[in-house]
Formats: sequence, structure tokens, C-alpha cells
Amino acid sequence: MFIRHRDDPRRSDVQHQRIPWIPGSESDPRSHVGRGRGSPARRVPFHIYTISIQKGPTHLESARFGEMRALRLVKLDKAAHRLRCHVETLRVHIRTGRLRAIRGPHGAYYVDAEVLASYPRPHRGWPAPEKFAEEDLERSWSFVEGVLPKARVWRDRELALVDELHAHPERNRRLYRLISVHCLRRLGLTFGQIAAELGITPRHARRLSDASLFLALRRELVRRDKAQTQAAALAMRRQDRDLLRRRRWPPRRAS
Repeated sequence: MFIRHRDDPRRSDVQHQRIPWIPGSESDPRSHVGRGRGSPARRVPFHIYTISIQKGPTHLESARFGEMRALRLVKLDKAAHRLRCHVETLRVHIRTGRLRAIRGPHGAYYVDAEVLASYPRPHRGWPAPEKFAEEDLERSWSFVEGVLPKARVWRDRELALVDELHAHPERNRRLYRLISVHCLRRLGLTFGQIAAELGITPRHARRLSDASLFLALRRELVRRDKAQTQAAALAMRRQDRDLLRRRRWPPRRAS
């Protein structure tokens, strides 16, 4: 806002600018109101906006709005308040398809009141783990075939080693636990259930599930091959020593 007195010699410079004056007001230097009072001339710029008023539906209204009025719809936050759960929980149920909802004009979710009345209340925490019988736990060892590769050279030996450890776990307790964890995970047990079944901690069961069963079986077979080769070489050395001793000292003849 610029203020100039009417007796100011620079007033003519202000008047030549292309800014409208309000006629008949104090801002008009030619008005008798401003001259009589001796008030300064004020330059006030105005901005005029055109607002169009439409009686029809705007672009924000959805085509489903007529259908939504026919139904008894409840907004999602109020539905969450009725079910005593968080609104994000219901959003997850909508995304996964467990709860049917309708999109409103501005993107909000609305749930039918009848569906909401029969919808079960969500429970906090993880669902209760499924219980398995002893037959299912024994049958889980057959899932090990899906973990091993299809190489025929080693596959038969690996399956034979798995059967051996299933019958005699004390021969390699660490490998037995590794095989059991992988088989029970394929069956659907949680880490807590596996830990209770094998007598270990859930953290230990989680670490065993990340380990490679294929590499563990292959290492065990290679270790057994090396041990067998070393045992055979040691037996040959002993046999050679026995032969040398017999040649140096032949048995005495009876006199």
C-alpha cells in the first residue's frame, strides 16, 4: 500500500500508474470527501475472482453415490470403533479380501451395516498354532526328498543317510536336528513348536532353518568317504608291517 499526500508533488507520478482508483472514496484524489478532510490519497489494488456455481454433480462425486445411499453404509473408522480394533486392521482385511467394502466419493472406505453386524471381531496377536499328531510328525521325514537335488549319483546315498539318522539319531545329533527342522517347517510347524519338539530354543531352530541341508548331507558323506579311505590305508599299513615282521623273524622250528 502506497500513501501520498494530496499536496505532495510526486502525486502526479502515482496517478499516471495503471492502478484503478475507487471513485467517490477517500482514495480518489478528485473526490470532495478527500479534499474536504485533507486526508491522504490511498491507492488500493483489487483482485476480482469469478466463481462458477453449478447445481449438477461435481467431478468428485462417484458414480456409485446413488447406490451408496440405498445401502446402510458405515465409515471405516466407525466400523473399527464398533469392532474395537484399529482402522488399519480393517484396511488389511479389505486388501486381503476378507472384508467387502465400497469406495466413497473421496476414496474413503464404507462397509455395509449388515456385513459389519455379522463380521467377527479381530483378535490381537498371531493366530493359535495348528496342532499335529505323531503320525504327521513321522510323515514329515518324507518331505526331505523335495529339498535334495535330483542328482542320481548322490541322491541315493543322501536318502540312505537320512533314513539311517531317522532310525539312529545318536550317530549325528547335529545333522539329525537340521533334517528335523527342515522337515517340520515344510509340514507347517512354527519355530516354537519345533523347539519344543527337539528340545532346543526357537532361535536355534530359526538358525537351522536358514542352513543348507544339501551341503550338510554332502559334507557328511564326504567326511565318511575320507574316514573310510583313511581306515583302509591304515589297515594296509598294518598288514605290510605284519608281513615285514614275519620275513625278518621266521618262526622257530621245533627241535
